[in-house]
Amino acid sequence: MNPMEQQIISAVDQRRDDFIRFFRELVMTPSITKHEQEVAKKLFDGLKARGMEDVRIVEKEPGRPNVLAYYHGVEDGPTFTFNGHLDVLPPQENAEWPHPPFAGEIEDGKLYGRGTVDMKSGTFSSFFAGLILNELKVPIRGNVLFTGVCDELISGDQGVIYLIDAGYIKKEHADDSGLNCEPTDLNEMNIATKGILRVDVFIQGKGAFNARPYLGISAIDKAAKFIEAIQELNEQLKADPAHQHPMLEPRTVQVAMIEGGEASNLVPDRVKMTVTRRLHPGETMEDCLRDYQAVIDRLHAEDPEFQATFRPWPGFRPPAEVPEESPVVAAVARAHQLIKGRKMELIGSEGGTDASHVVARTGIPMPVYGPGDYRLLGTVDECVSLDEFINAIKIYALTVYYMQGIGEK
Repeated sequence: MNPMEQQIISAVDQRRDDFIRFFRELVMTPSITKHEQEVAKKLFDGLKARGMEDVRIVEKEPGRPNVLAYYHGVEDGPTFTFNGHLDVLPPQENAEWPHPPFAGEIEDGKLYGRGTVDMKSGTFSSFFAGLILNELKVPIRGNVLFTGVCDELISGDQGVIYLIDAGYIKKEHADDSGLNCEPTDLNEMNIATKGILRVDVFIQGKGAFNARPYLGISAIDKAAKFIEAIQELNEQLKADPAHQHPMLEPRTVQVAMIEGGEASNLVPDRVKMTVTRRLHPGETMEDCLRDYQAVIDRLHAEDPEFQATFRPWPGFRPPAEVPEESPVVAAVARAHQLIKGRKMELIGSEGGTDASHVVARTGIPMPVYGPGDYRLLGTVDECVSLDEFINAIKIYALTVYYMQGIGEK
């Protein structure tokens, strides 16, 4: 272990109690999507009080904050961007929680509460790594940008997408890179991620009194044909040998929601369905929309009374992939090995993260790696190991040092 590695690890250990107190305070601050203002202010104030100089809150619309903090290097060079989100899922009824969701209770070395896994442990451990870099004045090339965004759990339009569109996150240097800190149990790194496309499909029928159904056209009957066609498309996607991925389960498409009918004595004149598609890297939204149009055209050709249109949801999350040989993968793996004492696993992710927007829209390689057992995400038992939270701070600070540090590495 070289002197800088020792300094980083020792500095985190010395700040352990303060970091845990600050982390606990942030977990105890509810930040359900669209209500992130209080936690953003506490993060901002806490970083400033601990010596972080360049901290900002930026908003696309008033009341939807994104916290940005910068650590500036001593030489020109690339930017390393950490990404995490501030918003959390709404908790289940409090009576179901063994520990109240915003009480910040600690038991057996674990901090319990809503958002500990998804994803306050990852978001705040990255910012705390910035505090360590700043405290030690670690000499680096370029800059480090830490982002805590709003809106991730619903679309990202006010969060990471805004930061990209407004130029806060952009690729300006050939060696720019980053890391998304969503939970991977601090053991795995996601380098391939499925995309998510949601589309509303509208089936048009003709209303009538259902004592005389022959005067109408049942939109529900027509919707049944569409659902069957989507099921057939799903099987085709799963079996297609040309679109398999070594790290991902097969592509899927599913009718996830359905609304239709107004009264029990009327022929339903319209149905609205939401179709959710999971894409592999290399696929586009346009590919999916062509599939849906082909289904609608075929059903209309078979049955001229079948009429349907569709509309994509905003916030399409594209599939993304980071090459295994990317320097950021090697840097995190090296830090992981030093702190955890074992090899990091490379896997794919079935779920989506804001990293997909960064990779697809900017070209910045941004794999996913963070503390927290993703199997606890959204459960009443949501909690994170405080030792792993501290380990994440060390690994993130070491990653920056390996990527952009000046001197012996």
